[in-house]
Amino acid sequence: MAGDLGFTHLRLVDTLLELHRTQRTCVVRFERGTMKKQLVLSHGTLAFAESNLPNEHLAHVLVKLNLLSRKDFKRVSELMKSGKGSDEAVIVATGLDGKRLEEGVREQAMIILASLFAWSGCELRLFDGKGSIRRRCSLALPLPEALVEAARRAVKDHCIPASCRQLTGLVRAGSAVEARAGLPLNSAEAYTYGQARGPVPVSHLLPALPKGEASSEELVQRLILLGLLRLEATQPDQADAVQPSTAQLSEQVDELLRRFEVANFYEILSVPTDARADEIKAAYHEMARLYHPDCFESKGHSSGLRARVEKLFTYITGAYATLSDSLARHNYDEMRMKKESQVEAARQGRAAGDSEKIAETLFRAGRVALMNREFEQAVSHLRECVWLRPDTARYHHYLGVAQAEIVALRKEAERHLLKAIALEPTRPDSHLELGKLYLKVNLPKRAEAQFYEVLRWDCENAEALRMLRQIGKENHKQE
Repeated sequence: MAGDLGFTHLRLVDTLLELHRTQRTCVVRFERGTMKKQLVLSHGTLAFAESNLPNEHLAHVLVKLNLLSRKDFKRVSELMKSGKGSDEAVIVATGLDGKRLEEGVREQAMIILASLFAWSGCELRLFDGKGSIRRRCSLALPLPEALVEAARRAVKDHCIPASCRQLTGLVRAGSAVEARAGLPLNSAEAYTYGQARGPVPVSHLLPALPKGEASSEELVQRLILLGLLRLEATQPDQADAVQPSTAQLSEQVDELLRRFEVANFYEILSVPTDARADEIKAAYHEMARLYHPDCFESKGHSSGLRARVEKLFTYITGAYATLSDSLARHNYDEMRMKKESQVEAARQGRAAGDSEKIAETLFRAGRVALMNREFEQAVSHLRECVWLRPDTARYHHYLGVAQAEIVALRKEAERHLLKAIALEPTRPDSHLELGKLYLKVNLPKRAEAQFYEVLRWDCENAEALRMLRQIGKENHKQE
């Protein structure tokens, strides 16, 4: 098959289902610039997947699964440079048994296949597969099963095309393709498909869907990726029927705020970690169209909703400011990769019941980053602390201090400093930092009130007295 720049998620699904039907043995290669990924098929089943992106190499996946130590990671790399295949290098370096190796190969295949749902505009090529099954571990995974599992993963990881991100308008059954009808859906997905066969407003469908392991939005997005459902824009006379109510809009904003609190920048913009600059820009403009504060200035929206939208938009602009700058994005990606193992350890620790110990470890790392003026890294660590132990005042305090140094996060910084004060009302340092934050955003009256509050608990606080003198001088100049 020649290169196909018109590649979409539907072409991915239909191509793989046809290769499954004809029981082909072949290599399906996807190329986008210097990035290459491929699926190796044996008699219509998925044998394994490969990628030239470092975070999708088998050794990296095994490290994430705690099946390969970082010490052995270097040894595996050396063996692969000497000419050994990835499976063989892992076995020689670690003695990993076949069952655990297969677990890693399957996880690698799902990561790669899920990422392809968002690879619009790439080149797709087919090569004869004879002699391509070189790896010891061959999954023999039926392609319909692999596609459904990968679609679930893509939605969960926000690795989906822009057309699937915002569920608005009407939803109806996709174009009639017999092979898609045989996809192995679970009961919730099958129910969703049955409810959406005829054209129905998305705002009517979502509340009617069952609650379970996935949200209503996720169920619909999975079926759109698989081509079983499709979205349609509403006609002008249909617009009123599908506009979300104020209550629904408020609930939507609150849900995004909860997600963005612990999301990384890629998750906030709903783009894959290997997204191109134009994809990042398009995702930002789409979110700005929906959630720019100017869209909520009408009297139909309460001041409370407008304030929450402003906070939501600081997350969006902060993510875009970093990811649209190549150097800032490179530094952020390095920090994110370093943090990955710590975050996973924190999550496992929380499940194991030792969240306090893990939070303290991340807190110390956050304080060190803050002292070194590595503010984004400090925010990342301290957010994890707040997530693990949300009722600890000092975690909120230092998160607010770090966020105050990042212009796009100052609204959120105010919230965390106020939370620290609410948890420990007699904590003068939180009042002091809040006052300094108000000065940064040119709110001297609010700052003054906070500095007087510091003196209420610490009447000789030199910094609060100095700040009040500074405010007094500025007021005198204006007079």
